[in-house]
Amino acid sequence: MDYLSEKMTLSDSNAKAIQLHLLRTITEGFAEKLKVGSGGYGEVYKGLLNGDEIAVKQLFPVPGLNDEAFDNEFRNLKKVQHKNVIQMIGYCYEISHRDVEYQGQFVWAQVIDRALCFEYIKGGSLVSHISDESCIHDWPTTYKIIHGACEGLHYLHKGQERKIFHLDLKPDNVLLDEDFVPKIGDFGLSKLFGSSYTHQLSSWVHATRIHKQLPCSPKNDVFSLGAIIFHMMAGKKGCQEYWDARQRPNFSAKIQQEFIGSVQEYWKTKMLATEGYRWDETDLLGVTTCIDMAMRCVENERDKRPYMKDFISELNKLDSEVVEMLKKDPKPLICQLKRKNRVNDLEVVKQHKSLNDLGKDIWVDPSVELRFPFEPKDISCCLQLTNKAASSYIAFNMNIGVNKYRAQPSKGILAPCSKCYITLTLRGQEEPPPNIQCVDVLVMQGIRASVNFRADEITQDFLAKASAMDEVILPIVYVPWTTSLCLNRETRGM
Repeated sequence: MDYLSEKMTLSDSNAKAIQLHLLRTITEGFAEKLKVGSGGYGEVYKGLLNGDEIAVKQLFPVPGLNDEAFDNEFRNLKKVQHKNVIQMIGYCYEISHRDVEYQGQFVWAQVIDRALCFEYIKGGSLVSHISDESCIHDWPTTYKIIHGACEGLHYLHKGQERKIFHLDLKPDNVLLDEDFVPKIGDFGLSKLFGSSYTHQLSSWVHATRIHKQLPCSPKNDVFSLGAIIFHMMAGKKGCQEYWDARQRPNFSAKIQQEFIGSVQEYWKTKMLATEGYRWDETDLLGVTTCIDMAMRCVENERDKRPYMKDFISELNKLDSEVVEMLKKDPKPLICQLKRKNRVNDLEVVKQHKSLNDLGKDIWVDPSVELRFPFEPKDISCCLQLTNKAASSYIAFNMNIGVNKYRAQPSKGILAPCSKCYITLTLRGQEEPPPNIQCVDVLVMQGIRASVNFRADEITQDFLAKASAMDEVILPIVYVPWTTSLCLNRETRGM
């Protein structure tokens, strides 16, 4: 006890010694009602210290853990300071003697109480933010969580004076604050509690149990991080399906690519149905990069898995590419795509219904998607708008990426029960997108107008202030030119 007290007193860290009786007071005697978590290392309680909420982790007793071992690891944790790692703010280490009953007699026993105090994270663990299908948030928020978790783990692996391997990384140990900033917790404690003890508690993924039987390595954490990203992007079901496919003898690069395609399609569908968001190539690039990294993380052979520095390098490259892409084709403001009086678009998309059915007054033909035969020159197609209202005029606006497409006319007025034809032109592209896959959409906005309303009055400010607007959302699909020819010949042959 004297050894530990002297060493901790000399520390220059911000983490302060907190007496056990104070921790008991702020947690009401470690009351069940204040318990906010339980893990392999101890129970976590919420308390109020000097007006601030803190998390108090009361550590389980560990036979054979000496003062020097605890101090060495404790001092390592105190030096950790990163926005994506939970900050330790205090500690408690007290030894007392209590009379306990032993073999029918009361004897004096030495009791050791250890506790670590951390900043309290109000958003809870990542577990509550993952459904069976994916992370419950939109893609930008999901990517923010993935990126932050990677930054935090990279910081631990890089170390300040000594590298820290987590060895128990799972969604329960990744906490989110109110702004969805991820913070890694429970790092560095596995060395104190012993690898066999913590590993038997880390059974959230069957594969994680298997790979942890290998000697300690940063690649253990990389595998676990990959499994977390998998769950965020493909859900529990998708993660299990991919893992099962990996174990089959016929697993191939084609199956892997098909899985990537299914993840891309899932997020495209989800975000197309998200109010006020435009899905584009930047999102597709982000989804593809993250699911590809997750796949490399869960390779059976550890040498094939990347290091965290490789992760960060790829994510920084991705961020730079996205910035350049958005300079050429900025995302519109949310108010420009915001939909009023809408229904659940995601369910409509899942049921393969036309998003035209959402419009009250406007009917669009084609009603499912716009198809462009992809060629290295300008290609046009025709869109028919119909005003179904018997007595109302409709002001319409075509919202589409102007750097790639041209709509003529792009806005106008439809008289009651009248039709209008729009020519949409795909500008000539130098190179086709990968797999001829397009993530663009056309958003047709319509609002009832007075008989004297003019087309030049349809401005972005007018649309943003509109109180009741209909929208029709049409996905854009590219068809290879050869496929387009075959379809035309088959049509003529019929």
